[in-house]
Amino acid sequence: MKNTFILFFTLFSFYSCITTHKVRQIDNFRIETENMFNEESFLFKPNMYPEEAKRSLRKQFGLTKDQNLSDFDTKLFDDFDTRFNVKISFDVDREKYTDYTPLLINRDNPEDHIGKTETFVKIIIVDANGNNCLSTKSLFYNKTRSFLVDIKNNINKEPLF
Repeated sequence: MKNTFILFFTLFSFYSCITTHKVRQIDNFRIETENMFNEESFLFKPNMYPEEAKRSLRKQFGLTKDQNLSDFDTKLFDDFDTRFNVKISFDVDREKYTDYTPLLINRDNPEDHIGKTETFVKIIIVDANGNNCLSTKSLFYNKTRSFLVDIKNNINKEPLF
């Protein structure tokens, strides 16, 4: 009887944390389609805070201080004499879970916990005609995808000054 109680208590303690919000898993990168605008975007998760990622992306895209990182026009490829519109947005998410162990030791309320911050970067690139370059129908699809994978692989923490 005592062993059964210990086993039950151990199992309940182990399974008493229930995830209430799970952060999406992105191992490398993902090309997603937005439901609202049916627009493809390049999504990845750098291992840094948004401000650090912003500094690195500004440097990689060669932006000046007066250019806005969230929406700018630039020439991406030397092969083509065309400018592209780039939109970059950041999303921060945290895993949330509830721990029901306090109920075992006669406390009233379960405890809510929040996990570590995870940053997501979403990039949308549109050509001069307004066509999304991450669409498989785009002539620039392979070149844009390769370019963004290179950007993702070279993102690193930049010094403040």
